[in-house]
Amino acid sequence: MKKRWRRRNYFIKKELQGRYIFTFFLSVIAGSVVFTLIFSMLASDTLTIAYKDYNLRIGKTPLILLREILAAHWIFIVIAAIVVVVLSMFFTHRFAGPLFRFEKSAEEMVKGNFDFDIHLRKKDEGKELAEIMNRLIDMISSSVREMRGLTDEIDDRLAEAGRSGDQTKESKGTEAGIKETRVLNQRLREILYQFKIKN
Repeated sequence: MKKRWRRRNYFIKKELQGRYIFTFFLSVIAGSVVFTLIFSMLASDTLTIAYKDYNLRIGKTPLILLREILAAHWIFIVIAAIVVVVLSMFFTHRFAGPLFRFEKSAEEMVKGNFDFDIHLRKKDEGKELAEIMNRLIDMISSSVREMRGLTDEIDDRLAEAGRSGDQTKESKGTEAGIKETRVLNQRLREILYQFKIKN
């Protein structure tokens, strides 16, 4: 049974994505503030004339421009903030989704289920890690399959040796069966010792 996890929403790992969205939002605000400060420093010695509602105002360029920008373009500033949040949510989804999938896959592996492949979408990050994990799943599945076959064969040999031993105690067939069983057991041991495990 192949198990596939489908992502139905873009806000998968709320804490992780929330942190990144907040960081992107703060970065845009910080960039805007830095740009404004640099512009203010460069234009601090200049005056600007502004005409609004039949009034003529004269003032320092940075202050006049800041007032005019906030008054005229506040809606664009709010829309830009929303766009930054939405875009950062889509971008974080490209790595939050695969991270979620890797966690679910690892949980399945801990439960002993290796009957699945990890599939990522075309634009997702982490394709190399998914490929490595799929190779690991294939290698473990192949080793377990071979070990199952060997244990079945060892059971068959032992059953044959038991039947032969009942008929004639000193039979050469029993010795041959025991030798074959030892060979199978050695192969099983070789497979098991390919894995490094904790003490």
